[in-house]
Amino acid sequence: MVITVKKTLKIILLAMACGVFVFAGTLVVRFSLEWLDNTDTEAETSADEDDGMSDPIEGKVEQTRSTSDENAAPYSAVSKEDVSAIVDIVMPSVVSIDCVVPTKEYNIFGQINEYMVKTSGSGFLVSQSPSQLFICTNEHVIKDAQKVSVTFFDGSTADAMVVGYDTSYDLAIVSVDIRNVEKNTLSTIKIASIGNSDSLRIGDMNIAIGNSCGYGQAVTVGHIGALGREIDIDGSRTRPLIQTDAAINPGNSGGPLLDVYGQVIGINCAKYSGVLIEGIGYAIPVNNVVPTINELISSCSIREGEEGRLGIEGKDVSEGYSKGFSMPRGVYVFSIEKDSKASESELKVGDIITKINGQEVLSYEYLAERVRHYKAGTSVVVSVMRPQKNRYVEVEVNVVLDTLE
Repeated sequence: MVITVKKTLKIILLAMACGVFVFAGTLVVRFSLEWLDNTDTEAETSADEDDGMSDPIEGKVEQTRSTSDENAAPYSAVSKEDVSAIVDIVMPSVVSIDCVVPTKEYNIFGQINEYMVKTSGSGFLVSQSPSQLFICTNEHVIKDAQKVSVTFFDGSTADAMVVGYDTSYDLAIVSVDIRNVEKNTLSTIKIASIGNSDSLRIGDMNIAIGNSCGYGQAVTVGHIGALGREIDIDGSRTRPLIQTDAAINPGNSGGPLLDVYGQVIGINCAKYSGVLIEGIGYAIPVNNVVPTINELISSCSIREGEEGRLGIEGKDVSEGYSKGFSMPRGVYVFSIEKDSKASESELKVGDIITKINGQEVLSYEYLAERVRHYKAGTSVVVSVMRPQKNRYVEVEVNVVLDTLE
């Protein structure tokens, strides 16, 4: 084939033209890719700057943390997508509680058969002394128990004793003698980190750990469904509770409800069950019971006969009576013992006791139970509503407790 000079020039010009288009196209594609990369980078940077995740979350952990740093879950080890990281941190704080409880049953002849049954619950470590481990649980878990034992996360078991309980809050503290705990277990268990239940919001993620159905520790995950719920259990008024859709099953009672930082925000206590009901469980807000927990632990050092007594006689101002007569709920003081310490205080007949050391009082039985957690001779602050000119005025009175005898 013969190629003339004219044809050669045409080929060269065509090639040059193609090269220009290819080069231009390459620039356009390259510029486009770099622009997309820069857009993604800018978007990521903007998200990092605007969502405020780092500093506020670290600040929140510092605010809610109530134990030493080594006991609190570090945020770097915990994420909402990795619940197992939280469980690894918290599980050494959680225990199973097994009880032996007497029960009665009528046979077909009307005779009473008495026998012992085993019940299960959960708890978590809240404090340690040189000789004792203190575990928080529900009062209904250990009620009437003749024997209590605790199983730690490594499977080892130790006998326990009930230190004290508060029926109003469905709260109890049991203790384990450190001498009865295996050395390997002592080196690995840890005190639970207590969070801030007042900072909870509806929709917050939470985790429940407990001795579900008595089979051992199990984990369920859910979200806060409601706050301040009051439910009726056994016909008695309850405290405001946290509602969660994390599965709460028999045996979970007394176990911790945790936030995404591995901190205890509630104590699992109840659930609704039924064919048409699903995902409604309840927990006691931990902020409501921390003072009671401390009082119960402190009462461990009070010997028999040293318990305190207020030195009054009172009557319950029930909810119905309160509404019917426009009176505050609490305990109506209708007499003060003549030679008691209360008679030397500013407490008066006609006062309605509503709180003791900041803890709400709704019944005379609860008031008597509460003061027994203090040693005789202790000064307590009694909040009363006092009638003055057709209205009630709140007054705080310092009262020294008498001996129980």
